[in-house]
Amino acid sequence: MVDTHFIIGNVTIESVIIFTVATLAVIVLSYLCYKAVYTVLERVASRSGARWTARFAAYIIFGIGLYYIDLAILGFDISATFASLGILSIALAFASQQIISNLLAGLLIAINRTIALDDWVELGNEPETGIAQVRDTTFTRTILKDRDGRVFLLPNATLLSSKIVNYSRSGYIEVPVTITLPPGLPFDRARDTILSVLTVHPKILPNIKMENKTQIPGLSMIPRQRELSLEKIFPERFSPRVLITGLAPLGNTVTIRFWIHDITRREEIVSDVLYESGQRLDLIGKS
Repeated sequence: MVDTHFIIGNVTIESVIIFTVATLAVIVLSYLCYKAVYTVLERVASRSGARWTARFAAYIIFGIGLYYIDLAILGFDISATFASLGILSIALAFASQQIISNLLAGLLIAINRTIALDDWVELGNEPETGIAQVRDTTFTRTILKDRDGRVFLLPNATLLSSKIVNYSRSGYIEVPVTITLPPGLPFDRARDTILSVLTVHPKILPNIKMENKTQIPGLSMIPRQRELSLEKIFPERFSPRVLITGLAPLGNTVTIRFWIHDITRREEIVSDVLYESGQRLDLIGKS
């Protein structure tokens, strides 16, 4: 009679169970190693460098641990190893499909470099985070923090399926602002007045100090743009514009369009433009 105590060669069911438990213990140990290495390195290195080094250390610990428990428990039997890992994978799949989904999504995000630490992003669908900064990434989730201090813990699978606007990757954006002119004010005078505000604001392109132009986040990520001269990076199309968009007896409507690179100060810049433009337009209307 065949002894069913052995399921693969000389490997017993007990050995497979012990191997599975030991593998889970190694996974926990590698995670603890990751946290410890990251905690130490983030004090002396960049967050990105600390994170990648910690991940590498965790993978090394996992590989070494898996090798030794395989050798000690299964005798490094390849067939038994794959069978045990298959049983473990099936058990994990049934126990936690979301964890596996998030792990795979996190791997795809890391490979595609969709986002990086400290990037300013905005999700286009649920959940609506507004403009938020990437503060941390783990194997299963991404942590965002918006300008109001709210912290969002997003599963990587959710992030992967979302439409992501990466402001740090784009480098600069065009901001449209619509205003109504005072009645009877000629458009050409209003346009010149508004442009006089836009062309001196220190946070509006192209009126940015030369040393700040080379610090625009998006330019350091795209090799082709990094090779261009500043004259080509900031062509005439980046100049502010004032366009008439509506005619009305009580005041024409115009749209102001200008480029900025600091998305975190968009509301502040718009407020400055509206306040200063309104002050000057009121003076013209009273003259």
